[in-house]
Amino acid sequence: MRHQSARELLDSAPLDSRSILKVVRPLVRSRNDYSQATLDELPSELSRFGISTAKHLRLLMKKHRRALLVDEKIRMSRAETLWLHQEIGPLGLDMFSEKSWYAIPGLVRQAMELEFGEKAAIYVTEQKT
Repeated sequence: MRHQSARELLDSAPLDSRSILKVVRPLVRSRNDYSQATLDELPSELSRFGISTAKHLRLLMKKHRRALLVDEKIRMSRAETLWLHQEIGPLGLDMFSEKSWYAIPGLVRQAMELEFGEKAAIYVTEQKT
């Protein structure tokens, strides 16, 4: 049996919330790590498209890193900025330059949408009770 290096062991590990953070944090800016949202649902979403190891996720994020950074540079209208500030608060939002940036779960989902198209998009629907 061939000896596996430490990198190979890390790359072949199955995805969980900790491994997602370990993979994505070095690839993005520190300002993207502002959300306290759990990443528990991401491994199942990723596995639907065949991304089941840390290596697959790292390659996906590296492939779409430039497009994600360009998307964050887009300036929003003042009305959109005010609406977003009212909806999510000040985290991930620069009111002065009227720009926003994704948290880590949003970056992963955005990369999935860039790679796999509309079928990877997850839409939040409000349930009326």
